[in-house]
Amino acid sequence: MNVSEIVILLLIYSGLLIFLLSPYREIEQIKESNDQVFFRSVFKNNLVNIVFQKKALFALMLLGIALISIQLLFDSAEWHYNAHSGYPPISKKLPAFFVVGSVVIYTIILLLSLAYMRTIKNMKGAKELE
Repeated sequence: MNVSEIVILLLIYSGLLIFLLSPYREIEQIKESNDQVFFRSVFKNNLVNIVFQKKALFALMLLGIALISIQLLFDSAEWHYNAHSGYPPISKKLPAFFVVGSVVIYTIILLLSLAYMRTIKNMKGAKELE
């Protein structure tokens, strides 16, 4: 795969995940007692609201399909090479593990950054209301 193909796939994957993890309704402003807004509690509430919604199930299915596709791609490439090359057999388990791990880490970073951006937006909204 070329670098441009990987970048296009990452853009599509990121766009779908952001769409599926963004709630339909706006999350109401969360205020603690004494009218103070704490970043940690707002971040946790945003993360919980993002993860436990109906559309997040489709994001989980997208992640599962991506991971299964990656594994099948590496397995078929390994089988093809071993069946047709005439060279000693190779194993592509380690590169497949790295790619699957990279996709999982990228998904987690994307989820946390989405929750962080929503928290910043809610914090700014709370300060404007004061």
